[in-house]
Amino acid sequence: MSEQKTPVSEYSPLELITYLFSHLQLADNQIDWEEKEVWAESLTKFFPDHTPERAQEIFQRACQLIISMDDFERKNHLITVCDQLKKHFSKDHLQNNLSPRLTKLIAADGIILSAETDVVSLIEEKLDIKIDITDE
Repeated sequence: MSEQKTPVSEYSPLELITYLFSHLQLADNQIDWEEKEVWAESLTKFFPDHTPERAQEIFQRACQLIISMDDFERKNHLITVCDQLKKHFSKDHLQNNLSPRLTKLIAADGIILSAETDVVSLIEEKLDIKIDITDE
C-alpha cells in the first residue's frame, strides 16, 4: 500500500465535513441509504457549488480510510478532523448549521447505538457544540 495519505491539515472544508459524517455513519459499522442521503443534502446546503461526483470520491476515500483504522486511530483521526473544522468554521456556524445536520444524520436510520453516542460525545467535546440525540 504505497498510496500517500493526505494529512488532515490539508483537507478542504468539504472533505472535513465528509470525514466527520463518515465517522458518525461508520460508528455502527454500516452506512444506511438514509444516512448517505442526509450527508448528500448537507453538502448541498454547505457547499452549493460542489460536484456530486467529486463528493462521492471523497466519501469513498473517507470510508475506506476509516474502515481500515482501529478504534484508537479512528478516535485520533476524528479529533484531528474536529480541530481542523474549528479553523474553517465559527462556533456559531458549527452549532447552528452543522449540529442540526448531525442530529438528522443520527436519526436517519431510526436507531441510536452506544457507539454512535460515543462518537457524538467526542464531536460535542471537540467542537464545543451540542447535538440533540434524544431517543424517543
